[in-house]
Amino acid sequence: MDPLQTPEGGPDPASVREAFKRRRGHWNDDWEAMLAYSPAYVAAYLEFSAYVADRGTLSPKFRELIYVATNCTPTHMFEKGLRNHARQALALGATRDELMAVVATVSAMGFHSYVIAAGAVADCALERPDMPAVEAVRADHAALFGDVDDAFDTGIGFDPAFHARWLDFANAPLQGAPAVLTAKEAHLISLSVHVQCTQLNATGARLHARAALMHGATVDEVLDVARLVSSMGIHAMVFALPVINELTGTSA
Repeated sequence: MDPLQTPEGGPDPASVREAFKRRRGHWNDDWEAMLAYSPAYVAAYLEFSAYVADRGTLSPKFRELIYVATNCTPTHMFEKGLRNHARQALALGATRDELMAVVATVSAMGFHSYVIAAGAVADCALERPDMPAVEAVRADHAALFGDVDDAFDTGIGFDPAFHARWLDFANAPLQGAPAVLTAKEAHLISLSVHVQCTQLNATGARLHARAALMHGATVDEVLDVARLVSSMGIHAMVFALPVINELTGTSA
């Protein structure tokens, strides 16, 4: 018999709760409410969300830093998740500098507003800067990220000075005394925010996946970042269940 099953064949709530605490490292009222809704649902989510941890390609601390990144990203800003995963990261040995480096890395993603707009007007007859300026910025981009993707090349062509400023901003968390992330880690963190379900930015995902590989990541590590953040869809349940329980007079 499955250790999470009751003798009658359904998931045992107490066993699911304890397995969740052991494998995910936390438990709170949100999970208790979900358990009351459906032990089978929580058990299935546990297997889904713990898959990457079982593979072991990403360390426990780094997994929590990725969750910090995806919860504080401007397209999500889920404070409850941020607090939970920052607390767990600290318990696993993360420092304030590491947490701040993650946040600083995530803050550079706003540049993709310009990348999208540049692509939208790429066929318009706009005056372009001189080629030496474009080539210099293209070379700086390639040094940080590898080959220059067409989407970024278009933006560089329109305004190399603006792109150069973004390169400095994106690279700032890796410079100076507070720099505690490696280039590989920074690109994996950036990848996580571009592939999460509240962003789904293929251009940013391609940029940072390739850069992470260039800086020593394996294909498994890149894919495990995406597998890890695939479980973020659970926030639909975290958000909606208490509202539905309130409206229907259901107690957790």
